[in-house]
Amino acid sequence: MKLIKIPYTPRPQQQMLHQKLNEYRFAVVCMHRRGGKSVFAINHLIKLALTSNKKNFKGAIFSPTRIQAKLICWDYIKEFARKIPGMKFNETELRADFPTGGRIQLFGAENPDAARGQYFDFVVCDEYAQMDSRMFAEVIRPAIADRLGSCVFIGTPQGMGNNFYDLFQEAQSLPDWFTCTFKASETGLVPKEELESAKKLMSESQYLQEFECSWTANISGSVYGKIIDQMEEDKKISNFPHDPGYETTCFFDLGISDQTVILFTQQIGRALYVFDCYSNNNQSLAHYADYIKKTGYNIKNYVFPHDIEQRELSTGHSRKEYAYSMGMRPIKVCPKLSIEDGLHAGQVLLAKSYIDRSNCKPFLDAMKWYHRKWLDKQRVFTKPVHDFSSHYADAWRTAAVAIQELDMNENKRLEKFAQGTNYNPLEIRN
Repeated sequence: MKLIKIPYTPRPQQQMLHQKLNEYRFAVVCMHRRGGKSVFAINHLIKLALTSNKKNFKGAIFSPTRIQAKLICWDYIKEFARKIPGMKFNETELRADFPTGGRIQLFGAENPDAARGQYFDFVVCDEYAQMDSRMFAEVIRPAIADRLGSCVFIGTPQGMGNNFYDLFQEAQSLPDWFTCTFKASETGLVPKEELESAKKLMSESQYLQEFECSWTANISGSVYGKIIDQMEEDKKISNFPHDPGYETTCFFDLGISDQTVILFTQQIGRALYVFDCYSNNNQSLAHYADYIKKTGYNIKNYVFPHDIEQRELSTGHSRKEYAYSMGMRPIKVCPKLSIEDGLHAGQVLLAKSYIDRSNCKPFLDAMKWYHRKWLDKQRVFTKPVHDFSSHYADAWRTAAVAIQELDMNENKRLEKFAQGTNYNPLEIRN
């Protein structure tokens, strides 16, 4: 049998990816610019078109637009497959037909419905961050179902508010998905001199996003973004579920029309583990007390921000009294510190903590997004912006200040059940 040599020698990173795609059905690959992700994906498809045991193998590459698919991938397919005898290239349909009966076709994701009704055995989604959110769930996933096809998503980060970020975060907690990140500083694929030259012409955030695969680099004034990135590298954000052998402390940020947030944590040794979180709005304290009870966690402390002690004009009672009467005890009240002192405490504590990825995604997303406001005229950053991320960030600030300022193990006060208007939560019973 005649040996056909394809003009492709995989780099170590590409070789590893080829092996992983043989082991996993789904994969999400985050790689820096000019890392060779498209070349790897095309050659993996070519190999499958030639060697797959499936009859009439059909592979597909989806790019954000059909023009991008043609400019980036079509010439590569013809270059690497041209030496295969019996190859046919359809320029109009951007389709490569192999002598084995296999086929590879390019599609643009600007029209998700164009690929409906077809089957696929292997799909590549290139730069998924720019694609319609319906692309995978409504078109690709059903198309690979009957033949148990596979799918790989490749791209470079483009911030947090897109499909690629959401999928990458979710896939890291799914056992049948493979995820990986390749940074230019680690792969050695781009010469150091070229990286230094790029740094001079790009802003720091642009460089970190395009070459160091940072999801948070484009968030100007991020308070916790760099710490989260370092935690990812140090594997401090992973699978850290609740340990029933340790007590749980709840940290709150209170709101009524705004969100109320609860962070569930455990102190194990010197490290703080955030293993769960919850948020809701327009709910009374009774709702949160009931939710905590249903979790079954062994609660050691309920830690609230200082405003829980404010009394309501209509009743004369404080929310602290209500919380206690609903079984949330012992209660600790976080002292009031300046916002800047609280943020500093939050940064210090975060660097020493561990976070469960699957249960704490809303918390992680909020902490990555939480950022200061930029004032153009003064050219300075000011206080953090109040948005969806503020509530989780404020709950974390409560945790950091309380751990810094309070003795979380002290529990000498014997509090009694709230009764009437004479209840005094500070009373000490002999």
